Amino acid sequence: MLARLTHRQIEAFRAVIETGKITAAAGVLGTTQPSISKLIADLQHAAGFDLFERRGRQVVPTPEALALYEEVERSFVGMSEISRVIEDIRDFRKGSLSVAGMPALALKLLPDVIAQFIAQEPGITVSLRTRSSQAVLQHLSSQQFDLGFAALDSDHPAVIRRPIFTAPMLAVLPIGHDLEQKDVLEPADFDQQPFIALGAEIGTRSETDLFLSAGGARPRIVAEAQLSASICELVAAGAGVSIIEPVTATYFARAGRVAARPLLPEQPFRYDLLLPALRQPSRVASRFLELVEDRFATCLVNGN
Repeated sequence: MLARLTHRQIEAFRAVIETGKITAAAGVLGTTQPSISKLIADLQHAAGFDLFERRGRQVVPTPEALALYEEVERSFVGMSEISRVIEDIRDFRKGSLSVAGMPALALKLLPDVIAQFIAQEPGITVSLRTRSSQAVLQHLSSQQFDLGFAALDSDHPAVIRRPIFTAPMLAVLPIGHDLEQKDVLEPADFDQQPFIALGAEIGTRSETDLFLSAGGARPRIVAEAQLSASICELVAAGAGVSIIEPVTATYFARAGRVAARPLLPEQPFRYDLLLPALRQPSRVASRFLELVEDRFATCLVNGN
């Protein structure tokens, strides 16, 4: 039975075959000539036959060595492919990312980030699934998604939840509305105003109701909608005013579709990052998350 072969012996054998010289092989492998000579001698001893003949300064492979080299080269081609894949993963040239997001983020902010990300890392495939915040939580609990974005007041043992951004909710008004003249809106400003409310099943609805009732305001609810974007469309069409989360309000206001105004007292809204608890974020996920955080800052802070 053959003595134990080492990968270093095979590397030395391949380098000598390809360079034709012990000295040159040592240079290729970053070692010394005596080290290469010993590796070849050990390999020959294990093989039980000669691998090279010395002709002057050259070493010439024997027919047995050439037969061995054919098999070695096939193995090294496989190793080269593995090395290429490793480099692709390291340099973001290969990989995938699965993201689940609440509609308020998945309709505009996350697509903008995805477009930026794939422009920078074109080898990465990104999948975006738009679901309610509770559904995003369930998706992340399956451990099959890399990142989730939601607004929640509950947890799941298989999901890590942490705040990613907090900003005040905003009032949205039709362009040209009388309240547009004010810099800040208080509860009393909404009294008897036609109002588009969030659906009763949305957690933020109760907070908005409390804000209004605390100031003695009784708006006239003319419509309800689950999505902030749908509410903004109704506001833009002149159906009424509303109070929604800041990302959607900011995007519609920047587009000139609605007017947005801050509230007094402020009503903070928190966006959550969800991560699968049973595995660490990939390098791809971490890179994408950096862009999301930057986009939150530029969208809601810098005003760009």
